[in-house]
Amino acid sequence: MLSLHIEQQPELLKLMQLGQEIIVLQHNQPIAKITPLNPMPKRQLGTATGLFQLSEDFNEPLADFAEYQ
Repeated sequence: MLSLHIEQQPELLKLMQLGQEIIVLQHNQPIAKITPLNPMPKRQLGTATGLFQLSEDFNEPLADFAEYQ
C-alpha cells in the first residue's frame, strides 16, 4: 500500500475534510476513487426546534452600547 502526504495538495485536503470523494482519472477514464476514512455525517435541520426561545426585545439595541450608536 502506498501512503501519500496530502498536505502537498491543500485543495484535495479541504475536499476530503468536507467528506468529498475524489475520482482519479487517466486519459479521461476513472481508474480509482479516494474516499475519506471518516466522512462527516449529514446535518439534520430542525433538531433544536423548541429547545430555546428568543426574548421579545432580542433585536433591540443594548443599553451598554448606547454611546457607540
